Amino acid sequence: MVKKLKGKEWYEIVAPKLFKGRVIGEALVTDPAEALKRSMVVNYTQMDGNPSKYYIKIKLKADKVEEGKIFMKYAGHECQRDYLAQMIRKRTLRIDNRIITETKDNKKLIIKTLGISLTKTKTTIKSKVGKNISELMDKKVREMKFDDVVKSILSDELQKNVRKEVNKIYPLMRFEVRKLEVLN
Repeated sequence: MVKKLKGKEWYEIVAPKLFKGRVIGEALVTDPAEALKRSMVVNYTQMDGNPSKYYIKIKLKADKVEEGKIFMKYAGHECQRDYLAQMIRKRTLRIDNRIITETKDNKKLIIKTLGISLTKTKTTIKSKVGKNISELMDKKVREMKFDDVVKSILSDELQKNVRKEVNKIYPLMRFEVRKLEVLN
């Protein structure tokens, strides 16, 4: 065992400033350049301490290595499949969207949303609601900086605003950003 650890050092893994830059773990590293290839998935509850968001998995990638620390950057998040499966019921309509957009500070994002209506409805209404969701999300994201977009999605503020506007066309029972990917 001692021979295997020879030349390796423990590095602290530090969360992005977006999550208050706290230490979220440790990693055994032989070469700091190799540490830059690391990525990890962390439960949002571990990052924020909010147990009501147990279903969100945060994706982090190594950004830089300094003084025995690996600084991570936010690479996206995703809702767990079992949580999404709970939302879908009989006699409801599932409205999925995939929005490619850019923030005010030129970060390209892919946002995947899931809307659940109260009852099944016509295809024309479904497409109108889907189009409205896409337009609203794109408009709101383009007006905000990257950190603000992530914070508002994780706090459900953005979803509440979009749902409020979409409910004028057709009522949604639930609306969730099920996945967020950062392209650059």
